[in-house]
Amino acid sequence: MNRVYKLSGALLPIFLLLLVYCKTLSAQGKISVSAGWGYYELVNIGAGWNFSDRSSLSIFWGSNFGINDKKMATAGFSYNHSFKNNLIGKLNPGFSLGAFYWKSDDELYYFHSIAFPAMAMLTYPVSKSIFFRVEGGGVFNAVIVSDRKQNVEAGYPARVNGNFRAGIIYKFGVK
Repeated sequence: MNRVYKLSGALLPIFLLLLVYCKTLSAQGKISVSAGWGYYELVNIGAGWNFSDRSSLSIFWGSNFGINDKKMATAGFSYNHSFKNNLIGKLNPGFSLGAFYWKSDDELYYFHSIAFPAMAMLTYPVSKSIFFRVEGGGVFNAVIVSDRKQNVEAGYPARVNGNFRAGIIYKFGVK
């Protein structure tokens, strides 16, 4: 039995536009947008609510755009926290926890999974409003839907894997 779930790609861009034009929140530096790449997050865009100088909640949507005859998409959220003490110079260590949905469709398998990452992060402030962030750690994957397209089993994503992501963040309203 094949079940197909469609993830609306228009919801996140509409949400991002609303955040950009919401002057009350963005004028206070509470809203940020991000773009980046990650192993599970793929090429992604996102938005964040910075409820303190060091903590934020963020959402994202990503895709691989059908590269290598593999269709992949992901969407999720995370809690990010930077520690007070800098590691070296301006480099701030921290952590991120979250959950995301991802799907993969290639010539061998069709997967819908949910993943729970726990990662260490390093954030570098390029300016008062632009930050570069890298994260690395582990991800626990749980399969929601799986369909094998051949007679030989070649893999299964219900396990703990490593993850890496990098991105740039722009915080609105910071001068």
